Amino acid sequence: MTVRSIHDPSVGYNGAALVTATARPNHPMTAPGRTRTEIAQLLFDAFNARELDATLALLHPEIVFEPVSGAVLNDGEPYRGHEGMRGYYADVQAHWRELTVDPIHLREAGNAVVALGHVSGASDAGVLREAPTTWVFKFGDDGLVAHIQIFSDQRLAREALGL
Repeated sequence: MTVRSIHDPSVGYNGAALVTATARPNHPMTAPGRTRTEIAQLLFDAFNARELDATLALLHPEIVFEPVSGAVLNDGEPYRGHEGMRGYYADVQAHWRELTVDPIHLREAGNAVVALGHVSGASDAGVLREAPTTWVFKFGDDGLVAHIQIFSDQRLAREALGL
């Protein structure tokens, strides 16, 4: 399957399309030997391109994901496991016309990576412009990301979604 991202002008991403790639052991997204920082950056890239399978290939099957929007869209609960991540991608698709993450500084700290950056997006109800955001990626012994927590201003996310 050919993977096309939102950066490909032929895709015409409008928030309704979900692009996936088939995860393969030797695929560049899943190649062994990557640093934790590189893996975190790959996750940002995969999210911005809405490449769900590429995202899942980098996450532990029992991932715990705590995005700011989880408090708004998932009854305050984290998204759990690969099925939870599928639910998160579906929530993003359903509620945002566009949503992009822009990590500016990534730094390893023990078995974690901390990223500082911005989130921008647009929904039918409002716009989120360069909201300061911090991501914390914790890695398991297998080298996969086991926990992601996002810190930002929940009020801004609620306003952009009209909630």
